[in-house]
Amino acid sequence: LSMRLSELKTGEKGVIVKVLGHGGFRKRIVEMGFIKGKMVEVILNAPLKDPIKYKILGYEISLRRKEAEMIEIISEQEVAGQHNASPYYHGSINVERSLTEEELKAIALGKRRTINVALVGNPNCGKTTLFNLASGAHEHVGNYSGVTVDAKEGYFDFQGYHFKLVDLPGTYSLSAYTPEEIYVRKHIIEETPDVVINVVDASNLERNLYLTTQLIDMNVRMVIALNMYDDLESSGNKLDYRLLSKLFGVPMVPTVCKKNLGIDHLFHLVINLYEGADFFDKNGEINKEVLKELQDWHRENVNEENHEEHLEDYIEGDKPKQKTYRHIHINHGPDIEK
Repeated sequence: LSMRLSELKTGEKGVIVKVLGHGGFRKRIVEMGFIKGKMVEVILNAPLKDPIKYKILGYEISLRRKEAEMIEIISEQEVAGQHNASPYYHGSINVERSLTEEELKAIALGKRRTINVALVGNPNCGKTTLFNLASGAHEHVGNYSGVTVDAKEGYFDFQGYHFKLVDLPGTYSLSAYTPEEIYVRKHIIEETPDVVINVVDASNLERNLYLTTQLIDMNVRMVIALNMYDDLESSGNKLDYRLLSKLFGVPMVPTVCKKNLGIDHLFHLVINLYEGADFFDKNGEINKEVLKELQDWHRENVNEENHEEHLEDYIEGDKPKQKTYRHIHINHGPDIEK
């Protein structure tokens, strides 16, 4: 299990791996300075007392214990004695030496390269086909105790990231009436996946998008796979999915899972969203450090010749118009962040 910021004791330091939880919460915590790869020090963590006092980026900031529990870190103590974990260190493992902040950051960002993805969609939307295609034979079935419904878990590597996929049961809504609805809702709330892929049947949008609106209300980081897109096109219909993406505030990707079309594009978009979406300021400018990390990743792992233009392409830092993803402020009613 990953270490959380709340576990650090007074005087201890750690580097942030990721902020968990849903949109509005993550956005607020990131704006306070709790950014991936940053060193944080505990000024005062009195047992069972709130809040906990931290120092980050030269400022003292207090967080409630419950908030600190949602920040995954790597601590100095955790990597002490594991110098070989650092790509920069090639000396004897017996030499006592504390790692530099840069080395700790490199380890934290390496740990961040596991993305937890939940597949959510109506029955028969092609969600399980996508799961089988992506994870191959690497899967096992897991379920919550006392529940008959189950979900398959699978793993695969793509463009320098390790993906953990969970194929949640097909459901038409998240109203918490049927065991499937309860299971899916509980997984999203309790497991807080890094990204949700909402698989929809593109040839039956009206029925499928009801579930999509409920996911938007839950304020999850999300990509929509417009699956069976060939059926939509062969019926003679046309869809301006870029405009629909902007209206929903969620990027959409046409896919045909049974023919393996659009899948690479989909997971490429998931990486962009996971690494970039929380780091835009009020003016739509991406954090410069985050942009550089994304550009470095792109150079190392993405074949530029086959790289199509797509929504949420944060690599071009001077093109905020590419951004469709929006945070919804649930506590302010339906207002959408401009």
